[in-house]
Amino acid sequence: MKTAVLAFSAALFAPGAYSWGLVGHATVGYVAQHYLDGAAKILTSHLLDGVPLANVASWADSFRYTDAGAFSAHLHYIDAHDQVPNKCGVKLERDCPPEGCIVTAIANYWIEVLTGRPVTQTSRILDDKLSKEERANALKFVVHFLGDITQPLHTENLDVGGNTITVTWGGNDAASKTNLHAVWDTKIVETLAGGSTLAAADTLSKSIITDIESGIYKDQKESWTSCGSIKRGTGCPKAWAQDANQFVCTNVLVDGADAVRGQDVSGAYYEKNVPIARQQLAKGGYRLGLWLNAIAKAEQKKC
Repeated sequence: MKTAVLAFSAALFAPGAYSWGLVGHATVGYVAQHYLDGAAKILTSHLLDGVPLANVASWADSFRYTDAGAFSAHLHYIDAHDQVPNKCGVKLERDCPPEGCIVTAIANYWIEVLTGRPVTQTSRILDDKLSKEERANALKFVVHFLGDITQPLHTENLDVGGNTITVTWGGNDAASKTNLHAVWDTKIVETLAGGSTLAAADTLSKSIITDIESGIYKDQKESWTSCGSIKRGTGCPKAWAQDANQFVCTNVLVDGADAVRGQDVSGAYYEKNVPIARQQLAKGGYRLGLWLNAIAKAEQKKC
């Protein structure tokens, strides 16, 4: 999704379309909300006027299509120029352009085009010199990007992150035609959640939280945040991108793009990959909660 294909990408990501979908991002938000400590609850509630994280989790996808938000379009992904399906991997120096990518956006080092100066989103959340709206927007970026980076095709360059891999969902007629990126963004998650609403996301998040607390994710969750702290710059975001990218080779395109191109992926493909999508949503929500706790802790140290 480099400059040469930005126009094409913009056509594919029409206004109103969402990475991970409304349900996916809201699920991440609901899970994160559960793990906020007292300080983070106070900070996020203040900046968002009491609006839950789930309700603002897709804001960045709409904002990118406004004149004010156009600068942020390339911050939703990183294009791994790897060798799918034989070898997957993210290399920051190779895959993240000077203008930034999702790894540097989460690490908070990118250029704000309106001022031409380096800024950090985390710093902007905590910057009392900024307006409340500016700080709230920085928070909403962080909420969104920690969801985006768990979607495997947001970490892959091949076929514009799967956007040019035409597939069908639930049939072989024109109405069923979609692309693999959209399948991962919306079809898999909405089918898993049983709907396309915030209520469906809330229900899904509750089952995920149960699994984090006492189920299949209980013994995994510690490894999800083992990369370190927010002070490590690109350390954690790069590790998270690498984690998501591995699934491009092991699951998303295990036999290459041609193996799924033109196929109905609502059956066996869905059944194989829905556990991965659910796990990635769990990772995003759990990481986001702890990330916001760390930001709020930094806020307290200012006092």
